Amino acid sequence: MKPSAPLCCNRAAFELLSRQVPAINSSDALLEGAIAIAMHQMENVDATVLDKTIQSYADTVRSRVRGPQPQALLAHLHEFLFDELGFTGNGEDYYNPINSYVPAVIQTRRGLPIILSLIYKLVAERIGLRCWGVGLPGHFIVGVDVDGTNMLVDPFNGGRVLSTDEAHQRMRDTFGPEIEWSDELIQPISNLHWLTRVLQNLLHIFGASGHYADVAAMLEMEMVLWPKQTHLQRDLALVLARIGLSQPASIWLDRYLKSNPDDPQKQDLEQLREVLKT
Repeated sequence: MKPSAPLCCNRAAFELLSRQVPAINSSDALLEGAIAIAMHQMENVDATVLDKTIQSYADTVRSRVRGPQPQALLAHLHEFLFDELGFTGNGEDYYNPINSYVPAVIQTRRGLPIILSLIYKLVAERIGLRCWGVGLPGHFIVGVDVDGTNMLVDPFNGGRVLSTDEAHQRMRDTFGPEIEWSDELIQPISNLHWLTRVLQNLLHIFGASGHYADVAAMLEMEMVLWPKQTHLQRDLALVLARIGLSQPASIWLDRYLKSNPDDPQKQDLEQLREVLKT
């Protein structure tokens, strides 16, 4: 069961994200979902303006290429996004939440890999390229079909083209030599998992900085995307309890325990629920 109304999330953001769920596999839903996440903290976000901005990028690239040649489209796409506009990763202030908000990234042209990849995919698709997200552990990139050849592109690093071996090495550099590689890691990621990963990034950022009301807001949004994942009810209850919202915390905890009677921490959770009710 997903929340019918948010306690901590911006209501307009919550409602916009909810409207994307029925068409979650569309590119429009991916953009609107990312905009919804940004609206939790950003005011006066105009989705229509953002869509027109992305379309203007595509129109500029398309105007420079005569015909449908994928190699030429890709070259001009990279020249425009990375050389002219200067989109790149924000390595200096990596854990700032603003790097996860697509309106801010379009404005500053700095952001996290996952948002830069989202912008890249949307523009690439609008010029006729087939493009998809690649959710490598620790670093999000994109895949592009160029004349039947799948290329890996890293928008965080100026659109650098990576080989599979280079992508694997990047994982080893991040997680150590023992991390296992699977070709499944470079398969297209769904829009649902793409938006979930944006939310998960923000959960970690807000949690590390002690902004627990924002953690609760991200959990509320995640529950919109995954209404059957009942562990989110437990997590939301614990965070709500931490910020002093005892009554809603007890309600969510009660719902969780009813659907998960065999939880190994059932006794502790039941005790917490009784404390919250007093």
